[in-house]
Amino acid sequence: MPSTDAPRPLMPTTERGLKRRDALMDAAQKLFLERGYGQVSVNDIVAEAGGSLSTLYRHFGNKEGLFQAMIERRSHYLYQALSAEGVDGLSIEEALQRLGVTLLIKVTDCETLGIYREVVAESPRQPELGQLFYAAGPGRVRQALATYLERQMRAERLPRGDAVELAGIFLGSVLGELHLTQLLQLESPPSQAAIEQRVARCVSLFVGGLRYAEA
Repeated sequence: MPSTDAPRPLMPTTERGLKRRDALMDAAQKLFLERGYGQVSVNDIVAEAGGSLSTLYRHFGNKEGLFQAMIERRSHYLYQALSAEGVDGLSIEEALQRLGVTLLIKVTDCETLGIYREVVAESPRQPELGQLFYAAGPGRVRQALATYLERQMRAERLPRGDAVELAGIFLGSVLGELHLTQLLQLESPPSQAAIEQRVARCVSLFVGGLRYAEA
């Protein structure tokens, strides 16, 4: 995890500050994918993005904090797809379909796959990198889905169960071998229609299985 003695990151409040923050994340992502996380320094990132080290430290604390913010930015749309404001007016099937399609589109794009490969390669040498990635990305999305499922259980729209485990089961079924074949570059990227059809089958099996188990 990020060093406890790192400066506390501050979120910029001006448009210029937000643009500078995004530029640093864009530069970091580009360099991490080109060279590997362990081969990139904060000086490299600043040289690529422009600006100063003090700006990087002020916005992110250190390189680990920058990596975490970068992953959180990429998972933002997945997280927001399950906010109460976004889905509580939808049926459970519609909400899960929206999440599943958004998830598959995001995790099978070239940049996300590249980051995932880099994290897997580096984690044996830098376990904290895997921890940061999981907490800021997959773990955050799983918890958002678990929170959504809990709301549906309390409203008696779904049978009671372990929401965290069920969230993992649903996300795992959506990703499955499709994500693996993309990581290994064994198949062409799936079409929008193929993604929608896969997610629809997963939603049907997941919701139908829960309701069958309750009956």
